[in-house]
Amino acid sequence: MKTVCAWCGVVTKQETPDGELQGMISHGMCETCFFHLVAEGGMPLQQFLDGLGVPIVVVDEDVTVETANKTACTLLGKDLTGVKGFRPGQVFECSHAYLPEGCGETVHCGGCTIRRSVTETLHTGKAVTRRPAFFQHGTTGERRQIEMLISTQLVANVVLLRIDDLKAPRSLAS
Repeated sequence: MKTVCAWCGVVTKQETPDGELQGMISHGMCETCFFHLVAEGGMPLQQFLDGLGVPIVVVDEDVTVETANKTACTLLGKDLTGVKGFRPGQVFECSHAYLPEGCGETVHCGGCTIRRSVTETLHTGKAVTRRPAFFQHGTTGERRQIEMLISTQLVANVVLLRIDDLKAPRSLAS
């Protein structure tokens, strides 16, 4: 898979994976463009993210959502006030995020693919591509399993979390 900066077109990463990812192109933002857009007063980051057309959630080093683009907000059924400053489990409405310990602090959070992928990318700088993620959504009486594929990319000091595929929720037995 090749990763290309959606802004300037520079290839930021080239891998030679086996199977279905061979020959695929993913888009992100290189650090130079990120710096230009944010620090030098170019296009505001929110405007850039909204123009990508794929669901993107921006997560900081504290694993807190800084922002999300319009496509992600629509997919999640929220506006920016419902995502900014919240943990990913709260934004995605993971059942475990509402336990007394809170998102990131329950016994279930250690196995959270979204949390692990974001922290892995933050600590190693290595992107995650189309990794399967599962979590429980809803209350005990009406829980459903949400399945999706996610990708992450480190840009400056934040992680761009892309929702690549979201499957229809599957009911779980009570």
